[in-house]
Amino acid sequence: MSASRKTLLLTSVFLVAGPLQHAEATAFEKAKFVFHLGAAYYAFNTWVWKPYRRYEFQVGAANQRINIIKAGGALLFAAFQVNAAIKMTRNTQDPFLTKIGGLLPNFSKSLTAVGNTLKTGQFDEQGIQKLNQSTVTLLDTAQSQGQVIRPVAVPVPGF
Repeated sequence: MSASRKTLLLTSVFLVAGPLQHAEATAFEKAKFVFHLGAAYYAFNTWVWKPYRRYEFQVGAANQRINIIKAGGALLFAAFQVNAAIKMTRNTQDPFLTKIGGLLPNFSKSLTAVGNTLKTGQFDEQGIQKLNQSTVTLLDTAQSQGQVIRPVAVPVPGF
């Protein structure tokens, strides 16, 4: 296919898809939104929830302090990803993004609060459990809307 034909095809796709963006988010926007939440879920699940369930944050555990600090950093990364998803939901009319976006601000505050506590080297067991409950609620709501959010492995510098 020639370059001019590709350009014509791409332009026609944008012309057709452009007016449709007002009512619903495009597939790319939804994919980007789900990617941000998937990256946040991966960081939480890998560096916070799994080590918590293996008792790696308890006093006397091997590398306890390092595990707690890594979990704090992972939660701050997750909060950054959730904030990026929140920005995407501000001016949308899409029902899925609106519904999930309504749950995100409190979730982001919880991530940041627990992350800051862990980053100082302290362990907040109740905060981690509440965060997991919020995560499950968020994932269930997304799934009930027909959009499954799965963990997305994203390399986090230093981990």
